[in-house]
Amino acid sequence: MNKIGLSLAVIAIIGTAAHAEIKSDSFGGSASLFYGTNDASNGDLFNKATSYGDTAIRLGGTALVGSCDTCVKLNYGVSGVSTLGLENTLVGDTWVDHNGGLGDAIWIDTLNLTFQPLSGVTNTTMVVGRQELSTPMVFTETWNIARNTFDAAVVVNNDITDTTLVGAWVGRSNGINALYALPKTPGSATVRAANIGDGYSQFLTAEGAYTFGAVTKLIPTVTAQAWYYIAPSTANVAWLQAETEVAGFSLGGQYGMLDGADNSDGNAIGIKVGYNYNGLGLSAAYSTVDAMTGTSAALGFVNLDGAQTPLYTAGWWNVGGQGAQDTDSFNVAATYDITDIANLGVYFTNWENQTSGNAVNEIAVTAGKSIDNLDVTLALINTDDDAATDAVTDVQVYFTYNF
Repeated sequence: MNKIGLSLAVIAIIGTAAHAEIKSDSFGGSASLFYGTNDASNGDLFNKATSYGDTAIRLGGTALVGSCDTCVKLNYGVSGVSTLGLENTLVGDTWVDHNGGLGDAIWIDTLNLTFQPLSGVTNTTMVVGRQELSTPMVFTETWNIARNTFDAAVVVNNDITDTTLVGAWVGRSNGINALYALPKTPGSATVRAANIGDGYSQFLTAEGAYTFGAVTKLIPTVTAQAWYYIAPSTANVAWLQAETEVAGFSLGGQYGMLDGADNSDGNAIGIKVGYNYNGLGLSAAYSTVDAMTGTSAALGFVNLDGAQTPLYTAGWWNVGGQGAQDTDSFNVAATYDITDIANLGVYFTNWENQTSGNAVNEIAVTAGKSIDNLDVTLALINTDDDAATDAVTDVQVYFTYNF
């Protein structure tokens, strides 16, 4: 079992809450079992050597601190992963590394205070401490069995009608760029690659990073957002996005600009069209990323704390390659919700790096069903990479029980 390391900000939160009246507001969690197997490197499906599995548990909730006339919320949560001995019988790899080994790992993934910093002003809220984030270029990824979270200070203001303004400082994370990172990067023969646990070391650079954003619905039927990220000594990133939906038809556009600290820069463009009717969903998307050099080429347009691109063309399983420099991508998807039976999905994604000429095709077929508190998903994925000798087929089963 790992020691749980905390930042000074999180320790301060504990100290603040310890001297105030605390009333429980909500509590819950989930328990998950994920299993996958593939035939990479001429291996056999369902063979221990080519299979991967993990279990995870998340517990968390909220509590009200102090007088409820000006309620402060304490949000808390822990995550843990364990093989439960699966490596002895069924699998040869895990979904996330357990701090470089197979031992159990547990860490505090959420511990923050949510409050109104200005007395009597209800339209400005701050969240300080360890938390999930959801912005285009810095976000918590949910496709894996465990999630990346951040030590951050976030302020949100709603003074402008139908508009939310956001400012944030991100100090540390346990994401892909940290000492113990998650999630593993999808698509490799031995599954994803990095660590997890109480490895909240830094976010991109030791100085942390800053982000400023605005999300508005002032234009009827349109949701528009603009974001700017400053990562000292690394890069600045601007992101614009607008989406609309009318009578079941949807249209979205994205534009990103990345300015590396070494004077390298590049742009990304994404567009998406879709249609939804009576449980049927259809969509098509295209994106292109400039050829870049230096810092910009190394980062690309991928979550600055993870493996996933925010571009519309992110694959179902291979979620990041579409954001790499000098890459053109497209995908098409069809989903259908058969009431009381299953949610079905078919996804095709193609991306090609123009510099290397390497192209990848991914086809994913999924079926999901919720039975009371239990969510079950079956996925069949075929990845055909020009750089590999043979295409790889993955079969995956996801079980999550929510309580």
